[in-house]
Amino acid sequence: MKTNKSIIMAAMFIWFTMSMIGCSIYGRLAASTSAGERMDVESLVAKSGDFQIFYSGYGEKNPSGILFDPKTDDQTITVSDRWTRIEDPDKIRQIVEWIRLANYPGYYPVLSKIIGPDGKKYGYLFTGWSHVVIKGVSIDRIYVYDLPDPPQYLGNGEDF
Repeated sequence: MKTNKSIIMAAMFIWFTMSMIGCSIYGRLAASTSAGERMDVESLVAKSGDFQIFYSGYGEKNPSGILFDPKTDDQTITVSDRWTRIEDPDKIRQIVEWIRLANYPGYYPVLSKIIGPDGKKYGYLFTGWSHVVIKGVSIDRIYVYDLPDPPQYLGNGEDF
């Protein structure tokens, strides 16, 4: 009986450890405002030279989101190949405006902080999607997966 109990306890310990490790490799989005910090998308656009900026979507006029990765921090954001890097401040402003215009039921654009699995802030994301897959790749590096297509390409809007 002691052997069975030991095996069960070891299996439970392994399951618990693996579930904790599995949960700790993903990041999340958080509100962009917190105690001592207030950030809005207009401030990020005004300081666009301080960031590597990417947008996701069918094109500049049909974006799903825009991501701001600070150039001067020690954290790195790696994005999938469906994200497009953009540097022109006028195009950055236009993309933000297109995202604002895409106000569909269930898609309300907000600015969020990108928080890695280590609890550190990696950057910002302006999108109407509330769920984004953010995975830790290594220490101080995360990977941001594709965003869903803009709502107008998902159907006639009745699904929202």
